[in-house]
Amino acid sequence: MPQPTPLPRDVAHAVAATPPRLLLTGPAGSGKSALLSSVRQTLAGRGLTVGTDPRSPAPAALVVDDAHTLPAESVLALAEQVRRGERPVVVATEPRPHRSDLRALLSAFGAHSALVELHPLSPREIAGRAATLGLTPRPEPIRAVHRLTGGARDVVDAALAALRDGTDPRRAAAARVRDRLGGGDPDLPRVLVLAGLGGTLDPLEVATVLGVDADRARELVDAARASGLLTVDGDVPIPAAAAVPAAVLGTHAVRTLAHRLAALRLDAGLLTADAARALAEAGVADARLAALLVTLADAAEPAQARTLYDAAIRAGADADALDVRRAEAAGLAGDLATAGQLTDRLLDRAGALPAGELAAATRIAATVAARRGMLGRSADLYEWLGPERAGADAPIAATVLLAAGRPGTAARFGTEAAAPTSSAAAAQLLAAGLRESVGGDGRVAMNTLTRALSVHGAADRTRLLPDTPEAITALLCLHSGELAHAGAVLGRATAAPSVRHRLLAAWTALIGGDLPAATAAADELAPHAAEQRDLLFLHGLRVGLARRGGDVGALTAAWTAAQGVVAEYSVDLLSLLPLGELWLAAVRLGEADRIAHLVGQAQDLLTTLDEPPLWGATLHWYGVQAAIAADRPAELLPHARALGAAAETTAYAAALARAGQAWLRVLQGDADPARVQAAAESLAAIGLPWDGARLAGEAALRVDDTATATALLQVARAVRHPSAAPRTAAPTPAADAPAAPSPLSDREAEVADLVVAGLTYREVGSRLYISAKTVEHHVARIRRRLGAGSRSELISMLRALGHGAEVRQPATSGNGGISACP
Repeated sequence: MPQPTPLPRDVAHAVAATPPRLLLTGPAGSGKSALLSSVRQTLAGRGLTVGTDPRSPAPAALVVDDAHTLPAESVLALAEQVRRGERPVVVATEPRPHRSDLRALLSAFGAHSALVELHPLSPREIAGRAATLGLTPRPEPIRAVHRLTGGARDVVDAALAALRDGTDPRRAAAARVRDRLGGGDPDLPRVLVLAGLGGTLDPLEVATVLGVDADRARELVDAARASGLLTVDGDVPIPAAAAVPAAVLGTHAVRTLAHRLAALRLDAGLLTADAARALAEAGVADARLAALLVTLADAAEPAQARTLYDAAIRAGADADALDVRRAEAAGLAGDLATAGQLTDRLLDRAGALPAGELAAATRIAATVAARRGMLGRSADLYEWLGPERAGADAPIAATVLLAAGRPGTAARFGTEAAAPTSSAAAAQLLAAGLRESVGGDGRVAMNTLTRALSVHGAADRTRLLPDTPEAITALLCLHSGELAHAGAVLGRATAAPSVRHRLLAAWTALIGGDLPAATAAADELAPHAAEQRDLLFLHGLRVGLARRGGDVGALTAAWTAAQGVVAEYSVDLLSLLPLGELWLAAVRLGEADRIAHLVGQAQDLLTTLDEPPLWGATLHWYGVQAAIAADRPAELLPHARALGAAAETTAYAAALARAGQAWLRVLQGDADPARVQAAAESLAAIGLPWDGARLAGEAALRVDDTATATALLQVARAVRHPSAAPRTAAPTPAADAPAAPSPLSDREAEVADLVVAGLTYREVGSRLYISAKTVEHHVARIRRRLGAGSRSELISMLRALGHGAEVRQPATSGNGGISACP
């Protein structure tokens, strides 16, 4: 014999009253009948005779289920019994707000505070039911069941039983819904289909679409809402019931309802985007519906616009006429594959396209290529289009061609805007600013690009562009030492920043020496970088972090991970930063030949652009460092000469030139402390503190005099950590040092971290700006202090103390210092 359902507290309280009065309301499948069964047993246990006919005077107690199925006179008789209060009355019903007799019953019970409403199950209640079935109520499956069922109890139980049995809960939930609909009102599936098509469940609309009278329509609306198969707050079918009513009715019946609803809504001008899309998906082919969907798509966000354009085509819109808009929406939504396919189709029929559509298709195709790391392909597209057909997009073409290293062709397009719109003005200023940065005055270039930012910020952002003014301006800042300006540019966007902008912000931190911030950003952005251009900057960032960390293992892993992107890389003016970092990694790992062709292409590009100082200085500085890493002073000379020539134009290049000369002297054995200190401090002043510290540290390792080496190491420490005292203060330990009291000093703990991480004494010294001999002394003291008998035992003991799990990186602030512009 089944166990009775335990009575909830409010139900038990109502049943214990004298006389018991209780009205249970709730949707179908909410457990009303099970509770009534327990109530009957409770009343019978008190010796009461339980009946179900409200008109019979005989039973001592009335317990009536499904009162909404009774005729009106029976319901009114129940209400009268409640008002008299002569005997216990317990009733269960589905809500029917349009029925006056049930409203009277509700009022009668309400006068005695004897109402209990059963709600859909919450995730916590579903977890409790799962536990009773022997399931482990893990949060995600429980949330999934709640989303699937909307909390409808019988559907929840079907889904949970399927989970317990290892079958598909979605199929089990849909089967439960199908069982319900199969044995109920034959018109109920029609109402649910109407709700799924975006109908409002307004009785007048239901009556018109279903062809029933007003009373019947009100009855069906109440039944649908009481079925438990619609969401509580939206009259939308729960996921478990989304497809079942249509399957019960059949395709022809569903399409008939959809056509009637479409005609009604279109005539009234009340069709929403969701409803219009649902009607098109249901097979409604109507010119008015198609036109409305196109209008809605034109005004929608990219992700929604894509689905609306597709729905418009299903409703009868001309697919060819929408290809440009569909490609734009796909690209803006991040679907480069679809955008590329659509623009390929457009360009195949270029001769038949209006001029505006051809220019737009070329711009979208050029953007797809640029984001895939092939700006050369973007330039090819604009060369094919030519200035005569570029129209308002001529400044965009000029920007692409110049960044791809084709200044002659770029000049043919000009930078004049075709119309005084904000977007056209922004494109014009961007092209003019980039042109000025390559062959003109740096201050004018920065001013022009900043004005492009202001105009672009107010402009329409519904066009897919090869790059943004923010990205190009920030890149120029990074190439010329204006780190503070780069941060301000990237932080000015009011909308959520793109992955590209966030990567450039991470590069700002890397170049300025804030390695923890750059590392955190790289880890955060790794799952979101999908486009080849973003991946190039992400891998370059990781390589740069590993190189600065002195971890050969991490550098090798980062370099290996970058190979797929490097193989597809197309050299352009805007990607020289990651190329420089990859170049240094290749040199350090003895694989310079694998990237030599790209370095050569980059140098050819700079030559073609007549060695623009604002852009070229950074790559030549990487060349200086590559020669140093390879220990080939002769290869440093051409880069030093290029920096010397650029020094006449920008303060940034002048500081790099002085540092390059100091490096060359160091390599030649002339590590003059005053010269090295001046060069290191000038590097820190233009936002390159890590480079300055490395110069001083490398110089210290190349001199024989202990006093000179010590002085240079102090310079390195002061440049790398400007807030630290020059002689006595040590870098502040990171916040993730072992929490338990350590037997080691702060400096010994830093040495221990790096030794456990696998660095050599020389590498540890380079990281901490002390000599290898001093590192050896620290390790000897640590070994004595811990009582380690061997190096392997020492490493094991240090690992047990928590050292080396995550090598510490002291945070520093980037220093923009000297203006990069003339």
